[in-house]
Amino acid sequence: MGHDLKTLEELVELRGEGGDNAIAGRERFLIAEEFPILVDECDNSTHWIKRHAKRGRRYKQFICALAQNDTAENYGLQGDKDTLYSCFVLVRLGQFGRDYARTKLKDPQLEQWLKAGGKRRFMVDDCPCELDLSNWGATAIAQPENSGGGEKELRSTQDLNEYEQFILTWGQEHPGELLKARIVQQRCNMLKKDDPENIRIFFQSLADRGLGEVEGNGDRLGWRWSK
Repeated sequence: MGHDLKTLEELVELRGEGGDNAIAGRERFLIAEEFPILVDECDNSTHWIKRHAKRGRRYKQFICALAQNDTAENYGLQGDKDTLYSCFVLVRLGQFGRDYARTKLKDPQLEQWLKAGGKRRFMVDDCPCELDLSNWGATAIAQPENSGGGEKELRSTQDLNEYEQFILTWGQEHPGELLKARIVQQRCNMLKKDDPENIRIFFQSLADRGLGEVEGNGDRLGWRWSK
């Protein structure tokens, strides 16, 4: 971190003397894992994050600081929340995003939307976001005689969360049978105590991606596998 600070000061001087052309090709993106540990163990951590947050962008020195929550103390910014909330975009993943939707935004529907999307969905500041993972890690390409159907199915199943995968597997093992939320609760320990409405959200999510189809409405909604 001390070296990064020296580099930043060098870039400030170079740009002051020669303009943007003088620092061309010196762009960097720095990732600081487990920032609370760095705060405890590195004397430069607070100065590092403040200097890069307030001046680094102008000199193409971008940073990503990772922690388990977004308290200012975790980033060495005690008493300086303004720096955290004005100079950074806060990305909340997984359970942290769902907790934020429920406790801070008071939006249970958003919480369920995030849950249904698995790792594809998260929060960026107060905005819900979803990544297109249809091509993520794809290693197989459908042969021409398959007319693209196999490839489409491959892409659709790559980003399923563990709950959706359980439902899909059940459906493929019981083709044509209508799956209800209570059956999922009986067969899947992970969802045994979950709200049936959450399970129906998984049903709809699968159907929206062309994996099976839903039947019925409200608490009568069910899902079945169909190609």
